[in-house]
Amino acid sequence: MKRTCLRIALAAALVVPSTASVSLPSTPAVAATACPVRFLGLHGLNEQSDLHSPPINATWKTFESAVTAKGARPNRDPISFPKVTTQEFLDKTRKSRTGVEPDVNAGVQAVQHAIDQAVRKCPSTKFVLAGYSLGAWVADKFLLTDSRRRSLVLAAQLYGDPQWSEPGKGQGLAVILGRGLRTSYPPSADRVQSLCNHRDPICGTGYRAGTLDLTRRITDALNVQCPGSPHCYSGQSTTQGGQFLASKVNVDWNNRTYRLTCDDIASKTVPVTVRNGRGTARGSGLEGYDHWEVQIQRITRGTVPRLGDVTAVLFFCSPQPSNFALQELRVYRTADGREVGRTPTFQVDELPPQYQPDTVRFSQGRLLADVEFYGPGDSHADGPSILRHVTWRWDGRQFVKQSETDAQTPDQVDLSTQRVTVNGIGPLQIGMTRTEAERAIGSRIPDGQGGPNCKDLSVEGGPEGLLLRFSNDDRLVATYVLAPSLISTASGIHRGSTKDDVLETYASEIEEPNTDDLVFTPGGAQFQGKVITFAMDDNDTVDRFIAGDEDFTQPLPCGGD
Repeated sequence: MKRTCLRIALAAALVVPSTASVSLPSTPAVAATACPVRFLGLHGLNEQSDLHSPPINATWKTFESAVTAKGARPNRDPISFPKVTTQEFLDKTRKSRTGVEPDVNAGVQAVQHAIDQAVRKCPSTKFVLAGYSLGAWVADKFLLTDSRRRSLVLAAQLYGDPQWSEPGKGQGLAVILGRGLRTSYPPSADRVQSLCNHRDPICGTGYRAGTLDLTRRITDALNVQCPGSPHCYSGQSTTQGGQFLASKVNVDWNNRTYRLTCDDIASKTVPVTVRNGRGTARGSGLEGYDHWEVQIQRITRGTVPRLGDVTAVLFFCSPQPSNFALQELRVYRTADGREVGRTPTFQVDELPPQYQPDTVRFSQGRLLADVEFYGPGDSHADGPSILRHVTWRWDGRQFVKQSETDAQTPDQVDLSTQRVTVNGIGPLQIGMTRTEAERAIGSRIPDGQGGPNCKDLSVEGGPEGLLLRFSNDDRLVATYVLAPSLISTASGIHRGSTKDDVLETYASEIEEPNTDDLVFTPGGAQFQGKVITFAMDDNDTVDRFIAGDEDFTQPLPCGGD
């Protein structure tokens, strides 16, 4: 074994008969996420279904190949809604009071049904959409009108969209004919890519405004024949579209094959396939052990200079038979799962130190963790007693240790005296990791169960009625106040405030959706994407409220409908 003499002696001394072993931690630190990403294709004008749509099929082929290369297996769900010819589209748009909206609505309902069916079978399912021509309009309307299901969509690719609208480049035929959705284009722009070929008469780039060009566009639209027409999408366009969708699909870190050394117990890496965060390594190269039991203890994402977006995975490894366990921290490219490197093994004179899984994170381009070290008087049975903050940096070739400092306990913050804003509460800021939040308030925030996208956690010792909502990548995304707490917003609104109080306090920045909620959306670029949602009771008073990232501010428990 390519280890220090101390580690060789440790391994030899601690190996025991096969009747004794170290079990994997009983509660995984990472939720299982084995639901496949599902591809929903929406067909275009003159097409019977998505299965008969060349652009949709080509996009699916590229998407499937790219996602499979990441170690995942996507699924495709056929979507059925009425076929509409170009002539019908033009006739309905110009002559009918409702135009093709009933057909578009049927497409939206088909998407909703497919999402509901998949989520019912596997609650953490995510989706990507590919919409061509009329199907792009369907995707537009779905993303614009269905905020609940929209949060489950990772990305959408649109081609030849009748709703296309880009100043200086043209407008889609639906917009020109007065059937525009009247919203910024495209909806959910952070996760939507829309392609419009030059002189595509349906989406309209390259055409001038005015009656003459509109007449020419309509003639061109009626004469569309694929292949050959600018309204036909294939080759580079659909490859770009499929790759865009695949780029939004994260590697399923809990269900893939890794190569590990069990923190250098082995001289060469050994393959181990994990399912729902657990796996077993068998075969040659295990340095005399019958097998290794492996569990993922932590997955965290961040950005490192010269590497970009990366993901760190902490492994708990227990060689069997033995009564000891080791940990191994490796870093991968987030986009495709390729390994970048790992943190070096600690060279110590005592027993191997232990990573604290919840503390592993990225900050300011560095990889950080709290690590417990054994002191001279510490025993294997009692565990380590020295807590240190350790930082690693990327030197262009590998991760090297930058610092190792003893931890200090911060002063405890009483959150019951703090006020809630869209940016957090007191020293807690939206975007913090759970470890950063614990340090900021000097209290633990124990892990707990959640839904497919988030979990609501309490602060150890209270205050009662305050929940901190963390996304499943361990970011603070919202602050949730409910009974019996009387914590208020920065403007003084609290549980028990009346509807009139809320409307008067936030004036023009309040919205009333078709629910029992009031939504405060502050102006200003610095607040973009953040809201406070007030849930009202039967007496039109505030029953509870939640503030933070818009996608996570539904005033229901994580995973609730």
